[in-house]
This record gives sequence, C-alpha cells and structure tokens, in this order.
Amino acid sequence: MKLLLISALLTASPWLLSPDITWSPSKSGHGVKVYTRPVAGTPIKEIKAELEIDCSINTAIACLTDIPSYNQWIYQMTEARVIKTISNTEFQVYQRVKTPWPLDDRDVIGHYVLKQDPRSLDVSIITHSVPKILPVIPGVVRVQKNRTTWTIKPLAKNKNKCEYFLLLDPAGEVPAWIINLFISEGPYSSLVKLKQRVHLPKYANTKFAWITEKFQ
Repeated sequence: MKLLLISALLTASPWLLSPDITWSPSKSGHGVKVYTRPVAGTPIKEIKAELEIDCSINTAIACLTDIPSYNQWIYQMTEARVIKTISNTEFQVYQRVKTPWPLDDRDVIGHYVLKQDPRSLDVSIITHSVPKILPVIPGVVRVQKNRTTWTIKPLAKNKNKCEYFLLLDPAGEVPAWIINLFISEGPYSSLVKLKQRVHLPKYANTKFAWITEKFQ
C-alpha cells in the first residue's frame, strides 16, 4: 500500500477526536517516530509523527511550502501545484497520489493556512480539504476529507522539534485494514527524506516577513 494513498487524502463520516486515547508506536528510525490511534466515526487511524530538523524555521517553511517539489520527497506523490494564492500565508494546493493496481489514483485539494504564535514563536501549517474547487478527473478518486497539521517548535539555533498530524480517508473502495496496515510507511518514508531535504542550498537563505526566528 502506498502512502499518501494514506498521506494526502480523506472522505466519509464525521471524526470525533478523543485526546484521551493513547498513541501506539508504529514505526521509528532515522530520527523519525510515527504513532497511530483509533478515531471514533471512521475505521481509519489518525497519524502522529515526531522528528527534529536541523535548520532555521525560515528554511523549514521554505521547504514545506515548495509545493512543486513535493513529488521529490512525499511518498507516491506524482503531482503537486498551487492553484490559488490568497496571501503569503494562505493558499490552495492540488495534489495527486499514485495508488497500487487495481485501485484508482487519488487526488486532494487542500486549503493551507500558515501562522506563527506571537509568544512561543512556534509555526503551524494547517490544511483541510476543499474538494469542489476543481472538476473531478475521470479515473481519479477525489478525496473529500483530509486534515493535516504541522507544528514547528524552535529548540535552539538551527534546531526545531516538529509534530505532524494526519487524519484522512482515501475514499472509494479501499479496505480499512489494508490502509491501516501500511498507514505508517508513507509518513515515515517522507519525513526521513524531509530531514535531509531541508539542507538543500536553495532553501538556506530564504526569509519570510511574517516569521521571527527565536534563536539568532
């Protein structure tokens, strides 16, 4: 099962998050830890990942908002593009994910909002699906429901703790047990690549007017 089968997509019944439900370790290595937990209202598990990245917050955001490059590091993603820029901290993105035969590919349209907490200087990226922005492509299943959250917390100069949350349903006829069996592989593989990708020279000197570095 390919990830962002599992890592970019969702549909179905309402989610009732229960913060008291314990996270269960799913996969770890190379500085990335992935956890899952059940969610009321859907057979699909919620994902949490933790990692540290060695770069400035500006560099991290430059990498995470380089949408056209997603197909170079996000598992099974074949296309990603910005379809509408609302402001420098809000935009809409189209993404398409390859899924294994005989399943149809999935696509998702996400509304991204970025913000920095004025006190802690943590930066968050929150995404929810807006599936009706573009017409459905024949032979591709449009994900109706998808929610992701990034939180980047500065620890020291060029060192940040990151938490990533994903709740999704890939839509269509995909057995939940298959999704949950492989649900950690996509985020794990992608985030291991992210830890290396933030060191690319093209991101090193990027500065955003809305970001204040906690450690200079």
